[in-house]
Amino acid sequence: MANANPADPRAARREKQNDLITEPMPSIAAGVSWMFGILSIPLLFVPPTALITGLLAIIFGHVANFKIRRRTELGGESVATNGLLMGYLCFVAAVALLPSIRMQSAVTQGWWDSFQGVTKAKSGTEFEQAERSFLDSGAVATGNTKEARELAVALAAALNETRNEAFNGPSSHQIRTLCQVHETGICAIVLVPDLAEFEKTARDGMLNLVWNKFQELAFGKTRQGNDVAVAVRDRLRYQSMEYGRATKSPDRIAQPDTSFIDVTMLEPFFVSDNTQELLDETLEGENDEERE
Repeated sequence: MANANPADPRAARREKQNDLITEPMPSIAAGVSWMFGILSIPLLFVPPTALITGLLAIIFGHVANFKIRRRTELGGESVATNGLLMGYLCFVAAVALLPSIRMQSAVTQGWWDSFQGVTKAKSGTEFEQAERSFLDSGAVATGNTKEARELAVALAAALNETRNEAFNGPSSHQIRTLCQVHETGICAIVLVPDLAEFEKTARDGMLNLVWNKFQELAFGKTRQGNDVAVAVRDRLRYQSMEYGRATKSPDRIAQPDTSFIDVTMLEPFFVSDNTQELLDETLEGENDEERE
Protein backbone atom coordinates (compact mmCIF):
# COMPACT_ATOMS: atom_id res chain seq x y z
CA MET A 1 0.00 0.00 0.00
CA ALA A 2 1.44 3.27 -1.07
CA ASN A 3 2.11 5.88 1.58
CA ALA A 4 0.11 9.17 1.30
CA ASN A 5 2.08 12.13 0.12
CA PRO A 6 2.79 14.64 2.90
CA ALA A 7 0.95 17.96 2.65
CA ASP A 8 2.68 20.59 0.57
CA PRO A 9 3.80 23.41 2.93
CA ARG A 10 3.48 25.94 0.12
CA ALA A 11 -0.17 25.02 -0.46
CA ALA A 12 -0.88 25.35 3.28
CA ARG A 13 0.73 28.79 3.31
CA ARG A 14 -1.36 29.88 0.31
CA GLU A 15 -4.57 28.73 2.03
CA LYS A 16 -3.64 30.64 5.17
CA GLN A 17 -2.99 33.78 3.13
CA ASN A 18 -6.37 33.38 1.39
CA ASP A 19 -8.08 33.13 4.80
CA LEU A 20 -6.39 36.36 5.88
CA ILE A 21 -7.45 38.11 2.70
CA THR A 22 -11.08 37.08 3.02
CA GLU A 23 -11.29 38.33 6.66
CA PRO A 24 -12.64 41.95 6.50
CA MET A 25 -10.39 44.75 7.70
CA PRO A 26 -11.92 47.13 10.26
CA SER A 27 -12.77 50.57 8.93
CA ILE A 28 -10.80 53.37 10.60
CA ALA A 29 -13.57 55.87 9.83
CA ALA A 30 -16.08 53.62 11.62
CA GLY A 31 -13.91 53.56 14.74
CA VAL A 32 -13.47 57.34 14.66
CA SER A 33 -17.24 57.81 14.31
CA TRP A 34 -17.88 55.54 17.30
CA MET A 35 -15.24 57.39 19.35
CA PHE A 36 -16.76 60.82 18.67
CA GLY A 37 -20.24 59.43 19.36
CA ILE A 38 -19.19 58.14 22.78
CA LEU A 39 -17.37 61.40 23.53
CA SER A 40 -20.47 63.45 22.70
CA ILE A 41 -22.55 61.94 25.52
CA PRO A 42 -20.70 63.50 28.53
CA LEU A 43 -20.07 66.65 26.50
CA LEU A 44 -23.82 67.36 26.42
CA PHE A 45 -23.14 69.38 29.57
CA VAL A 46 -21.25 71.72 27.20
CA PRO A 47 -23.70 71.93 24.25
CA PRO A 48 -21.42 73.80 21.76
CA THR A 49 -18.71 71.16 22.14
CA ALA A 50 -21.21 68.28 21.93
CA LEU A 51 -22.55 69.89 18.75
CA ILE A 52 -19.11 69.64 17.12
CA THR A 53 -18.28 66.10 18.30
CA GLY A 54 -21.77 64.88 17.31
CA LEU A 55 -21.33 66.36 13.83
CA LEU A 56 -17.93 64.69 13.47
CA ALA A 57 -19.46 61.33 14.50
CA ILE A 58 -22.10 61.75 11.78
CA ILE A 59 -19.57 62.69 9.10
CA PHE A 60 -17.15 59.85 9.84
CA GLY A 61 -20.05 57.39 10.18
CA HIS A 62 -21.34 58.20 6.69
CA VAL A 63 -17.80 58.07 5.25
CA ALA A 64 -17.30 54.64 6.83
CA ASN A 65 -20.58 53.26 5.42
CA PHE A 66 -19.77 54.68 1.97
CA LYS A 67 -16.37 52.93 1.91
CA ILE A 68 -17.69 49.67 3.38
CA ARG A 69 -20.35 49.35 0.65
CA ARG A 70 -17.78 49.82 -2.10
CA ARG A 71 -14.90 47.78 -0.70
CA THR A 72 -15.69 44.20 0.27
CA GLU A 73 -12.47 43.88 2.26
CA LEU A 74 -13.61 46.51 4.75
CA GLY A 75 -15.76 45.75 7.81
CA GLY A 76 -17.15 47.56 10.84
CA GLU A 77 -20.60 48.46 9.56
CA SER A 78 -22.20 47.92 12.99
CA VAL A 79 -19.56 50.16 14.62
CA ALA A 80 -20.27 52.90 12.08
CA THR A 81 -24.02 52.55 12.65
CA ASN A 82 -23.57 52.91 16.41
CA GLY A 83 -21.41 55.99 15.85
CA LEU A 84 -24.03 57.49 13.55
CA LEU A 85 -26.82 56.82 16.03
CA MET A 86 -24.98 58.41 18.94
CA GLY A 87 -23.85 61.30 16.73
CA TYR A 88 -27.38 62.14 15.54
CA LEU A 89 -28.89 61.85 19.03
CA CYS A 90 -26.21 64.02 20.66
CA PHE A 91 -26.30 66.55 17.81
CA VAL A 92 -30.07 67.02 18.17
CA ALA A 93 -29.81 67.16 21.97
CA ALA A 94 -27.03 69.76 21.79
CA VAL A 95 -29.08 71.94 19.43
CA ALA A 96 -32.02 71.74 21.85
CA LEU A 97 -29.77 72.71 24.78
CA LEU A 98 -28.10 75.68 23.11
CA PRO A 99 -30.76 78.25 24.22
CA SER A 100 -30.17 77.26 27.84
CA ILE A 101 -26.43 78.12 27.79
CA ARG A 102 -27.03 81.61 29.16
CA MET A 103 -29.27 80.21 31.87
CA GLN A 104 -26.66 77.58 32.76
CA SER A 105 -24.02 80.29 32.94
CA ALA A 106 -26.18 82.39 35.27
CA VAL A 107 -26.91 79.40 37.50
CA THR A 108 -23.24 78.40 37.61
CA GLN A 109 -22.21 81.97 38.42
CA GLY A 110 -24.84 82.10 41.14
CA TRP A 111 -23.50 78.92 42.72
CA TRP A 112 -19.96 80.26 42.51
CA ASP A 113 -20.94 83.58 44.04
CA SER A 114 -22.75 81.79 46.86
CA PHE A 115 -19.66 79.66 47.47
CA GLN A 116 -17.48 82.77 47.49
CA GLY A 117 -19.89 84.59 49.82
CA VAL A 118 -20.88 87.32 47.36
CA THR A 119 -24.22 89.08 47.13
CA LYS A 120 -24.70 91.15 43.98
CA ALA A 121 -26.54 94.40 43.50
CA LYS A 122 -30.16 94.31 42.42
CA SER A 123 -30.76 95.25 38.81
CA GLY A 124 -32.32 98.65 38.17
CA THR A 125 -31.36 100.27 41.49
CA GLU A 126 -29.64 103.66 41.64
CA PHE A 127 -26.53 101.91 42.93
CA GLU A 128 -26.48 99.51 39.96
CA GLN A 129 -26.88 102.41 37.53
CA ALA A 130 -24.17 104.49 39.20
CA GLU A 131 -21.85 101.49 39.35
CA ARG A 132 -22.38 100.69 35.66
CA SER A 133 -21.84 104.32 34.68
CA PHE A 134 -18.62 104.44 36.71
CA LEU A 135 -17.24 101.20 35.23
CA ASP A 136 -18.12 102.19 31.65
CA SER A 137 -16.71 105.70 31.91
CA GLY A 138 -13.06 106.60 31.71
CA ALA A 139 -13.14 108.87 34.75
CA VAL A 140 -10.39 108.23 37.27
CA ALA A 141 -12.44 109.69 40.13
CA THR A 142 -16.06 110.70 40.51
CA GLY A 143 -18.68 111.31 43.20
CA ASN A 144 -22.20 112.53 43.88
CA THR A 145 -21.18 115.88 45.41
CA LYS A 146 -18.27 118.29 45.19
CA GLU A 147 -16.95 116.97 48.50
CA ALA A 148 -17.31 113.38 47.28
CA ARG A 149 -15.47 114.16 44.04
CA GLU A 150 -12.64 115.85 45.93
CA LEU A 151 -12.37 112.82 48.20
CA ALA A 152 -12.40 110.46 45.18
CA VAL A 153 -9.65 112.47 43.44
CA ALA A 154 -7.48 112.52 46.56
CA LEU A 155 -8.02 108.80 47.18
CA ALA A 156 -7.24 107.80 43.58
CA ALA A 157 -4.10 109.97 43.51
CA ALA A 158 -2.84 108.57 46.82
CA LEU A 159 -3.50 104.95 45.83
CA ASN A 160 -1.86 105.26 42.40
CA GLU A 161 1.16 107.07 43.81
CA THR A 162 1.68 104.55 46.62
CA ARG A 163 1.11 101.65 44.25
CA ASN A 164 3.78 102.94 41.86
CA GLU A 165 6.23 103.15 44.75
CA ALA A 166 5.39 99.84 46.45
CA PHE A 167 4.32 97.55 43.58
CA ASN A 168 7.25 97.51 41.15
CA GLY A 169 6.83 100.85 39.45
CA PRO A 170 4.09 102.49 37.38
CA SER A 171 1.30 100.28 36.10
CA SER A 172 -0.87 100.63 33.00
CA HIS A 173 -3.87 99.58 35.13
CA GLN A 174 -4.85 102.85 36.80
CA ILE A 175 -6.79 102.65 40.06
CA ARG A 176 -10.14 104.46 39.88
CA THR A 177 -12.48 105.57 42.64
CA LEU A 178 -16.16 106.39 43.14
CA CYS A 179 -17.26 108.18 46.34
CA GLN A 180 -20.67 108.94 47.76
CA VAL A 181 -21.18 111.40 50.62
CA HIS A 182 -24.50 111.70 52.46
CA GLU A 183 -25.57 113.15 55.78
CA THR A 184 -25.78 109.68 57.29
CA GLY A 185 -22.68 108.11 55.81
CA ILE A 186 -19.87 107.91 53.30
CA CYS A 187 -18.97 105.22 50.76
CA ALA A 188 -16.07 104.50 48.40
CA ILE A 189 -15.79 101.99 45.57
CA VAL A 190 -12.21 101.36 44.48
CA LEU A 191 -11.54 99.72 41.12
CA VAL A 192 -8.17 97.94 40.89
CA PRO A 193 -8.50 96.41 37.38
CA ASP A 194 -5.77 93.77 37.77
CA LEU A 195 -6.41 92.89 41.43
CA ALA A 196 -7.28 89.27 40.56
CA GLU A 197 -3.75 88.85 39.14
CA PHE A 198 -2.08 89.82 42.42
CA GLU A 199 -0.46 87.16 44.56
CA LYS A 200 -2.08 86.72 47.97
CA THR A 201 0.54 88.76 49.84
CA ALA A 202 0.38 91.62 47.33
CA ARG A 203 -3.41 91.47 47.28
CA ASP A 204 -3.62 91.75 51.07
CA GLY A 205 -1.16 94.63 50.94
CA MET A 206 -3.29 96.46 48.37
CA LEU A 207 -6.45 95.98 50.45
CA ASN A 208 -4.73 97.30 53.57
CA LEU A 209 -3.49 100.26 51.54
CA VAL A 210 -7.04 101.07 50.42
CA TRP A 211 -8.44 100.81 53.96
CA ASN A 212 -5.74 102.99 55.49
CA LYS A 213 -5.81 105.70 52.80
CA PHE A 214 -9.59 105.95 52.82
CA GLN A 215 -9.80 106.15 56.61
CA GLU A 216 -7.09 108.82 56.62
CA LEU A 217 -8.81 110.94 53.97
CA ALA A 218 -12.38 110.40 55.21
CA PHE A 219 -11.60 111.38 58.80
CA GLY A 220 -13.29 114.70 59.58
CA LYS A 221 -15.85 114.30 56.78
CA THR A 222 -18.09 112.08 58.89
CA ARG A 223 -19.66 112.33 62.31
CA GLN A 224 -19.32 109.67 64.95
CA GLY A 225 -21.83 106.89 64.26
CA ASN A 226 -22.15 107.58 60.53
CA ASP A 227 -22.18 104.55 58.24
CA VAL A 228 -18.96 103.95 56.33
CA ALA A 229 -18.34 101.45 53.53
CA VAL A 230 -15.31 100.72 51.36
CA ALA A 231 -15.55 98.13 48.58
CA VAL A 232 -12.65 96.98 46.39
CA ARG A 233 -13.19 95.19 43.10
CA ASP A 234 -11.46 94.16 39.89
CA ARG A 235 -12.95 94.25 36.40
CA LEU A 236 -15.40 91.41 37.06
CA ARG A 237 -16.37 91.26 40.72
CA TYR A 238 -15.92 92.61 44.22
CA GLN A 239 -12.95 91.12 46.01
CA SER A 240 -13.41 92.63 49.45
CA MET A 241 -15.61 94.98 51.46
CA GLU A 242 -15.39 96.90 54.73
CA TYR A 243 -18.52 98.17 56.41
CA GLY A 244 -18.92 99.83 59.77
CA ARG A 245 -19.49 103.10 61.61
CA ALA A 246 -17.27 106.12 62.06
CA THR A 247 -15.53 106.68 65.38
CA LYS A 248 -13.54 109.53 66.88
CA SER A 249 -10.28 107.85 65.86
CA PRO A 250 -9.01 108.38 62.28
CA ASP A 251 -7.77 104.79 62.04
CA ARG A 252 -10.80 103.08 63.57
CA ILE A 253 -13.61 103.73 61.08
CA ALA A 254 -14.38 100.05 60.64
CA GLN A 255 -12.82 96.65 60.64
CA PRO A 256 -12.32 94.80 57.32
CA ASP A 257 -14.75 91.96 56.69
CA THR A 258 -13.91 89.89 53.62
CA SER A 259 -15.71 86.70 54.66
CA PHE A 260 -18.96 87.82 53.08
CA ILE A 261 -19.32 90.54 50.46
CA ASP A 262 -22.88 91.85 50.60
CA VAL A 263 -22.94 94.44 47.84
CA THR A 264 -26.56 95.31 48.61
CA MET A 265 -25.26 97.07 51.74
CA LEU A 266 -23.87 99.76 49.43
CA GLU A 267 -27.28 100.60 47.97
CA PRO A 268 -28.39 103.03 50.74
CA PHE A 269 -25.39 105.25 49.97
CA PHE A 270 -26.66 105.71 46.41
CA VAL A 271 -30.26 106.66 47.19
CA SER A 272 -30.96 110.19 45.97
CA ASP A 273 -32.64 112.75 48.19
CA ASN A 274 -35.91 112.53 46.23
CA THR A 275 -35.92 108.76 46.44
CA GLN A 276 -35.18 108.88 50.14
CA GLU A 277 -38.09 111.27 50.71
CA LEU A 278 -40.42 108.92 48.85
CA LEU A 279 -39.18 105.99 50.92
CA ASP A 280 -39.69 107.94 54.14
CA GLU A 281 -43.22 108.92 53.09
CA THR A 282 -44.02 105.31 52.22
CA LEU A 283 -42.74 104.09 55.57
CA GLU A 284 -44.70 106.80 57.42
CA GLY A 285 -47.86 105.80 55.52
CA GLU A 286 -47.37 102.15 56.41
CA ASN A 287 -46.81 103.06 60.06
CA ASP A 288 -50.01 105.17 60.09
CA GLU A 289 -52.01 102.27 58.64
CA GLU A 290 -50.61 99.93 61.28
CA ARG A 291 -51.58 102.35 64.08
CA GLU A 292 -55.12 102.65 62.69
